[in-house]
Amino acid sequence: MRRGKFRLVANGIEARVARENATLPKGWTWTTLGKLGDWTGGGTPSKSNVDFWRGGAIPWVSPKDMKFDVVGETEDFITADAVSNSAAKYVPASSVLMVMRSGILRHTFPVAINDRTVTLNQDLRALTPREGVSAAFVARYLKSASRRILTECAKDGTTVNSIEVAALERLPVPIAPLPEQRRIVDRIDELFAEIAGGEAALAEARRGLDLFRRSLLKAAVTGELTRDWRETGRPAETGVELLARILDRRAARSVVPRRGRRSSTGTRERDSEIGNIPEGWAWATLGQLFDISTGSTPSRSEPKFWEGDVPWVSSGEVAFCRIQSTRETISREALRSADRVHPAGTVLLAMIGEGKTRGQCAILDVPATNNQNAAAIRVESTGIPSEYVYITLEQRYYDTRRESQGGNQPALNAGIVGEIPIPLPPPAEIEEILRRVSETQSAIEDTLKELNAADADAVRLRQSTLKAAFEGRLVPQEPDEEPASALLARLTAGASNGARGRGTANRGDRRG
Repeated sequence: MRRGKFRLVANGIEARVARENATLPKGWTWTTLGKLGDWTGGGTPSKSNVDFWRGGAIPWVSPKDMKFDVVGETEDFITADAVSNSAAKYVPASSVLMVMRSGILRHTFPVAINDRTVTLNQDLRALTPREGVSAAFVARYLKSASRRILTECAKDGTTVNSIEVAALERLPVPIAPLPEQRRIVDRIDELFAEIAGGEAALAEARRGLDLFRRSLLKAAVTGELTRDWRETGRPAETGVELLARILDRRAARSVVPRRGRRSSTGTRERDSEIGNIPEGWAWATLGQLFDISTGSTPSRSEPKFWEGDVPWVSSGEVAFCRIQSTRETISREALRSADRVHPAGTVLLAMIGEGKTRGQCAILDVPATNNQNAAAIRVESTGIPSEYVYITLEQRYYDTRRESQGGNQPALNAGIVGEIPIPLPPPAEIEEILRRVSETQSAIEDTLKELNAADADAVRLRQSTLKAAFEGRLVPQEPDEEPASALLARLTAGASNGARGRGTANRGDRRG
């Protein structure tokens, strides 16, 4: 039964190769990846034996090293003793390294060439091509066929994404005459270098936009953005008067401002990102102006608390954005007496997170509650727009992170959030600030869309370059060059006669 199934698979591959041969340029031929050379697996020397690792000089390649087209230096090195006493094996330079087991295989098939002798861990395999087959040619073809490999060679039923070795070895590969292989590789490298130059320019443009946006926000909250607006007339209400009105209203409601109540006309020297503010503005703290609260996480062991009708925001969702929906919802029953459903317009500030999360903010576009790792800043009763609080928090993101407390995982808390300073302009000037910021940010977003489109064009250009290369359309063919079929016949005969020993370096084309 198994033999019959294998014969059907083999017949299918042979038929497909025959069909595809008809489309190849003259002198080219199809073969399968497994026939191109010697294959080497890998292994991990015992981590408990320090002599296998300490002072090692032999590169040990793992998936984390497969980020570049050429692998040389690695994060880890092992000793010769480790190779002798483990499953790790030497892989000659100019071999094709492939990741066979890793989460990255969900979307990418990493391929590289080693520029020196290396060893591999068990999640990689290496193909050392025989004489007459360029490792660089094979590697670039595998990159062009990445989607096909991930679709046709994926191993079913595994918890970690994996490539089936036998299926990969059966992958059809077009082979050109050796001189043409080299011309193709050289031309691909030339074109990819030009594309990379364009991508570097795009990346620089993105950095420029980011710096411009930061400058815009700083100008907004220091008054520089609206300097000309202030010169045209006096607003009906100053920031000082706005602060006094808010404090009087909160006092009448018996809302006690959080500790550290500041003078309405004072400055906050420690707020290094802003400094002095214009006449008519006031310094306040978030705790003086707004109600601030944190939330909670209902018990995960109580199914009745989850999948209700109340949107529930985790701190990971607070990421410089507007929140229109949440990943999870909870039931009304899950709300504790201290929890609140915050109205749309509430500003959330993430208080914990080792990555970029801590200090990021968001605006609720829907009523929602939140977990204990985010502070909810309710602005609805003050008349101060949510968007102004948002841009102030975004502008002082790095200052906020520096004010975190804790050792292993620095964090904010409600008290620290309440002490965050906020410059308070006149209400009319706040509106003008938001109008100007919105207009400029729209222009920035339009530019980003153009950059994104250019990035997508670069990806497509790489793929079209590879497609043209392996259809024989990238470089001219030379009719007097030895056809690939003759080359492969020699390789097959040599393999049958044992002409090439296992693990011997590639003598044909040493270039990566």
